[in-house]
Amino acid sequence: MTREAEYAGGMMDKRLQTRLWRVLLVMAIGGIASSPFVSLSADDAPATETGLLTRESQHLRLTSDVDDPALLDDLVQSFDDALPQWLAFWNVPESRATNWKIQAYLMQNVDTFRRSGALPDYLPRFDHGYSTPHTVWIRYQDTTYYNRHLVLHEGVHSLAFELFGAGGPSWYMEGTAELLSLHRDRVPTPSKQPPSGLSANAPVLAQSMDAFTINQLPRNRLDTPGWGRYKIVARHRDAGTLPTLKSVLKLPTALNGEVEAYTWCWAASSLFTQSPESREAFLEAAGRGKDRTEAFTSEFYRDVADQWPVLSARWRLLLHDLDYGFDWSRHNLSLSTSDSRASGSPIQMSVTPDQAWQSVGVWFPKGAKLRFAAEGRCHVSPEWVSEPAGITLEYNRGAPLGQLQVCVLPIATPAGATIPRLDVRPVITRTDVARTIAESTNSSDSSTAVLGSQIIEIKEPSWVLLRINLPAGHKPIASVNNDSPEAYRVQIAPTR
Repeated sequence: MTREAEYAGGMMDKRLQTRLWRVLLVMAIGGIASSPFVSLSADDAPATETGLLTRESQHLRLTSDVDDPALLDDLVQSFDDALPQWLAFWNVPESRATNWKIQAYLMQNVDTFRRSGALPDYLPRFDHGYSTPHTVWIRYQDTTYYNRHLVLHEGVHSLAFELFGAGGPSWYMEGTAELLSLHRDRVPTPSKQPPSGLSANAPVLAQSMDAFTINQLPRNRLDTPGWGRYKIVARHRDAGTLPTLKSVLKLPTALNGEVEAYTWCWAASSLFTQSPESREAFLEAAGRGKDRTEAFTSEFYRDVADQWPVLSARWRLLLHDLDYGFDWSRHNLSLSTSDSRASGSPIQMSVTPDQAWQSVGVWFPKGAKLRFAAEGRCHVSPEWVSEPAGITLEYNRGAPLGQLQVCVLPIATPAGATIPRLDVRPVITRTDVARTIAESTNSSDSSTAVLGSQIIEIKEPSWVLLRINLPAGHKPIASVNNDSPEAYRVQIAPTR
């Protein structure tokens, strides 16, 4: 991805080139705290090389040496499809961009564009893309998805200049661009009924296409070939080196194409836009895009400071669970700094498979000790029905599928640059089940609540969360008895 250059218009002449090199020299020796930008015009990148293909839409003129007309048609169409969605994301009326249009270059042989002047020599080297308010350059990628992703990413940068004067500091600028370039391609929607004249056994035909949509999390690797953000998250999760949310906001102004940094910027932007505690503040911050200094971040932090413990907790859960199939609708955990303190009385709750982590609804003080009992059944796949101990024939992330799990989530924001591993444990084990059956006067009664053997001790003020261990992309399976929704019924009792 890219660093941006801020422009104010005017032709690039020898005097301006001299000025640019002086600026870069000062930056290189650390004489400027925040990156200044040089003014160039839309005419700085003429394309006159013969043999190049050009495709043009309302908002994008695309020139390329890639002999793939279908790909180029797709890119300009996708760009125009994305624009109204970008504007809606920022709550900006479409009339603001009616006449907005940029030039893009998709380059397979970079030297071709340097010789023609389409890629100016004064631009820094880049591995993926580079943007200005009027022109973007993309290095050709192996997959259609990633070419499209990069064109959209750089387009978001250019649009931010048009709407807000710039895109803010790196964590905000690159996070927003990644958020709004992650997309789901048009997918054929099969008809539920065969066309007139065909039998009911005739093959189902594609009758329409799902709309091209941005800001969509990938359901599987095939959704986003070439986009390896989840792999980076998994690697750091396994190594115990996931960054704190505050450390993301402190990333340097120049990311220099650092892929891991883009991962955290995107994840933080996704969190901020999906969390009710921060969504409004995040969107309003776009209007301060000209400010790329620490003042931008400080003001945003002040806007959400009261809710920072919740946001930090959500960040820990996000990075713990993020994987293909992750869906925010299953992870819309109800969590609040206004939650009351546990009274010491027993608590009963139902844990359902349609949601991931589910809060007990109160917070527990240091020293509290809890013991759990659970009963019930739910479908964890079309083939399997599970009880709270889970199914040992299938596993998800090292634990039995369907296992009831508890997470003790500290309220305090983690100190340092990395977050501690989450404390996630099983509530009920197979040993607990065997013991309960042996002690039961009616061992055939499978509805008997199973008492967990372990006692959870709260070591610092914490929320307590429960979930059924299911894959990130789990889709709830309809209960056989709709009058009795599937769930585990859990009892939480204080103990000594």
